Amino acid sequence: MKYFIIFSLIICFSSAASAENYFQDVPEGHWAAGAVYELVKMGVTKGYPDGTFRGKRQISRYEIAAFLSKLARSFNRRQGIDEKLIEELKTEIALIKYKREKAAKETQFSGVIESHGRTSPSTPRGGRADYRLKLNLLKNFDEKTSLKIGLDTVDAGFNTDSDRNLATKLIDIESRFKLAGFNFKVNLGPGVVPHMDDFFPSENNTIYIRPKTAVKASTKIGKMDFSASYVTRQVETSGRVGVHELTSKLKYKFGDLAVHFRPRYLFKLDGPADTLAEVGMNFILEKNWITYLLLSAGDFQAGRSGMYLKVIEKINDPWKTGTNIVVRFDKVGSKYRRDDLNEYEFVYLNNFDRLILDGTMDVGLKIRQKLFDGYSLEWKGDYVTTGGYKYGEEYPETYFLWQIDFSYKFSSKIGINAYYRSYNVPSGIAQFSDAVPKISEIIGIGLKCQF
Repeated sequence: MKYFIIFSLIICFSSAASAENYFQDVPEGHWAAGAVYELVKMGVTKGYPDGTFRGKRQISRYEIAAFLSKLARSFNRRQGIDEKLIEELKTEIALIKYKREKAAKETQFSGVIESHGRTSPSTPRGGRADYRLKLNLLKNFDEKTSLKIGLDTVDAGFNTDSDRNLATKLIDIESRFKLAGFNFKVNLGPGVVPHMDDFFPSENNTIYIRPKTAVKASTKIGKMDFSASYVTRQVETSGRVGVHELTSKLKYKFGDLAVHFRPRYLFKLDGPADTLAEVGMNFILEKNWITYLLLSAGDFQAGRSGMYLKVIEKINDPWKTGTNIVVRFDKVGSKYRRDDLNEYEFVYLNNFDRLILDGTMDVGLKIRQKLFDGYSLEWKGDYVTTGGYKYGEEYPETYFLWQIDFSYKFSSKIGINAYYRSYNVPSGIAQFSDAVPKISEIIGIGLKCQF
């Protein structure tokens, strides 16, 4: 009721002085019409007796003085209402801020459960139902210190023989705190979890990105961001660490352009070591157009250095039609060779969370169209080419994976989707060197619930 009274006072005050003057020389479509009639409503001007505003006429100092005097009186009339409104809003804002700060310090529990049913019309192998559950328990001790415990079942509910140890693959712990001007983050987690699927070829070799066991310190000085980390990779089921990494990152912003440099040193205890480096930049072309350009070099051991290039264009609905587009290009040099030190690292994943392998090029496209009342349609695809040799001559192999997805959100927490996916491998041998049908398909339906 209080807000209704305040709103009514504002409306009444704004309309009290609006004599609804319409000037003959200021038509409704004129570029300054809004500003002119706003001054009329404020009581600053009434125009000339003949019903004109005469916007192109020169103004004298006397007229300027009269204009400013009326403008000041208008502001003074509003001041009483404005001051009362401001004081009431300050009280409301302080109460909201207090409630948020109190809630932030309390223990928070959240989660997501996804369930899918799939079948393959091209290969008569029946169907499969699975689920993925993600839970988070967060405790904020103050603005600088927090502790979070997470659970992610990844593919443990896929009706497969995947061996996922609870302690080393499904649980992660994260702690954040601030000390001596540095922000620290300590993680205990499984890192990358590859999925091996013998049921649907297009889901084989998908990657789950989980928090890595690591200690990270970061700070910001002006336009420069700096961080240093110790990271462990490929934690075995027994808990033994396979690969260690020392890395740092330096990022500097030049207006809309930012460049970064990231050296890495990977090693095994009493085993091989490798040095990698990454140089990249990202910049904003326009408000809705964002481009990331990443140029990297790595594997500096003799004869194994290589480069890769990554470009992503995000077109965030510049035409206000509910359409969002993401275009991406990834190229990994033929001389770049990953091994068991960095098998699942350094080069990112494509639209289907699959690795972009050495010596391959991946072109991806994703288009999402909002329809109406919670309905949306999405198409995504990846076209992969790789070089090979046959009868002493180089020839390319191609793979095309695409999916169309129709979804509906009942609310901000619950959504359902139905999709069709097609995986085309003309040679019958996938880029992961496993034999697959030349065409395999999936028809599926999924349910996602957040709590």
